[in-house]
Formats: sequence, structure tokens, C-alpha cells
Amino acid sequence: MKNKNKIIILSLVIVFILLGGGIYWYQNYSKPVTKVSTSDQISSLREAISLNNIDAVEFLIKNGVDIEQPFDTSEEKQDNGFTALGWAVFSNRPEIALLLIENGADVKAAVPLGSSMLFWAITYNMEDVAKKIIDNGGDIYPQNGYNPALHASVQGAKRILRMLEAKGIRAEDNHIDMPQEENQEKILEK
Repeated sequence: MKNKNKIIILSLVIVFILLGGGIYWYQNYSKPVTKVSTSDQISSLREAISLNNIDAVEFLIKNGVDIEQPFDTSEEKQDNGFTALGWAVFSNRPEIALLLIENGADVKAAVPLGSSMLFWAITYNMEDVAKKIIDNGGDIYPQNGYNPALHASVQGAKRILRMLEAKGIRAEDNHIDMPQEENQEKILEK
């Protein structure tokens, strides 16, 4: 009788373990393999970012929206060309920007209006976002007359300025119209 009870209990434990494992797998690994975005999904993503709705952004990411597909909205031409991360940083949505970076958003993606992801992170003093951009290879070197360290200094973003200085970028650096490789070499020589 005792052996029969042990077998029944052991069988139930195995069933619950398998059931729990199946639920865990479904929740964590049943995401779409490919990124397929419709214009409705991209519009929803832009709207979710605009409304600072991080839950909706998480939902869209989990369901395979392509976060690198640039927005192309005929009704609002100024939005055209922004990726989700660019729009989040431009719209001062630091939590969403961090979520997007954690999900692989390209910190080097072009931002319309002739600026960069780092420019807007500095403008809004988004220290955590700026750190992620800097640490993940975003554009940090002075070029075309723009110096992110000088911008951070003028904006009073002291922590971001220190992050840039730790990478060798100084507010007084003025490397106008130099290719980025030459900028890096010149800065590293200091």
C-alpha cells in the first residue's frame, strides 16, 4: 500500500513538473521567430511610444513588431524616418527607450532632423539612456561641427559629460568635418 501511494504521488509530481515546464516554455519561448510588421503594428508602436504606454510597447515587441522599421506616416511627415528607439528618445520616453535597447534596438540608427540618439538623450538629460547609447556603440564622437560633450556641458548634463569624458570626448574638442575614424584616432592620442 505504501509503495502504491508513493508511485501515485511521484506520478502526480512528474505531471505537475511537466505541466509547469510547458507553461513556462509557452510564456517565454513561443514568440514569433521572424519580425513581421504591418503598417498597423508600426502605427500602434508609434502611438504607444507617444502615449508613454510601456505595456503596449512590450506587447508589440513580444508579438514580433520590427522595432527597426522606420515610421512612415503620411499624415505626420515629421515622424517619417524615426525608428522606435529614435522616436522614444526624441519624445523623452526614457523607460521605453531602455526597453527598446534591451530588446536589441540599434543605437546607431539615423534620427531625422540631422541629430543623433545621444543628442536627444542629452537634451532631456536621460542619463540611463545616454549610458546605454554610449556603452552600446552609439555615435559619440564630435563630427560635422557637433560635439556631444559640449552639448552635455551646455545642457548641464554633468553625469553624461563625465561618461563622455571617460571615453576621451572633451567639450573643447572641435573636429569639424573629420571622418569618424580620424576623430577616434585623434581623441585616443590625447
